[in-house]
Amino acid sequence: MDAIRCNQLLDVAEQLIDNQGVVSFRFAQIAKGAGCSTNTLYKYFQSKEDVLVCLFLRNTTSSQIPIFIKENPDLNIHELSVLAILFTFESVKRSPIFNILRLVSINSMFWQLASSEKVEILKCRVNLFWSRIKRPLEDAVAKGELQATQLEIDDLSQALYFFLAGATSSYQSRLMDEQYFVVEDDIGYRHISRLMNHYQWREPITREMMQNLSCRIRNFLEQGHCSIRSCNTCLKIGKLSDCRNG
Repeated sequence: MDAIRCNQLLDVAEQLIDNQGVVSFRFAQIAKGAGCSTNTLYKYFQSKEDVLVCLFLRNTTSSQIPIFIKENPDLNIHELSVLAILFTFESVKRSPIFNILRLVSINSMFWQLASSEKVEILKCRVNLFWSRIKRPLEDAVAKGELQATQLEIDDLSQALYFFLAGATSSYQSRLMDEQYFVVEDDIGYRHISRLMNHYQWREPITREMMQNLSCRIRNFLEQGHCSIRSCNTCLKIGKLSDCRNG
């Protein structure tokens, strides 16, 4: 029952953000919208910051990628190496609120105001996503599909992460003119290919492969998987052991 009530409160908060934006909605509005007392609201969340962190956590791609991999056991090491990047792109395109929550939640001026419990889970989830980028590259080296030193793996992981952060932020802001940034999948594929193929893969990372993988990701997201966006799932993924094990 606690998990059900918590999800109801988060659903209301997400609707408030959709209607009013992250800045404008008030903490007390969540209780009113959910038809409960403020005491009930405080039972689950200490502040507005807690709510926004939890909304981000239950929307993270780290919650969904393991299930996608389980449902697609035929993924090869090349596909796994770009999965976290492409999965995030597709998630942002489908749910603009996800990127807004990401930008707010990982801002140090913001997350430091959340409760210590929520901060611990947030740190774990951020590092878990980082491992979703780095671990497949290490596996590719182990399998002989990629020739790279540990330093080169670190460099490529950071390059992919920085590209992802910049591209999703630019896409979401809608401020840049098309002459500077054009929202087309082919451009994203080209940039990812250049980053990846700068290193020595036995077979190159191709646009066709990424295009097919993106299609599979879209089909997966269109199926809903509502059970993924739950407090129980979030808490399970939020364990520190998950961070260490990737």
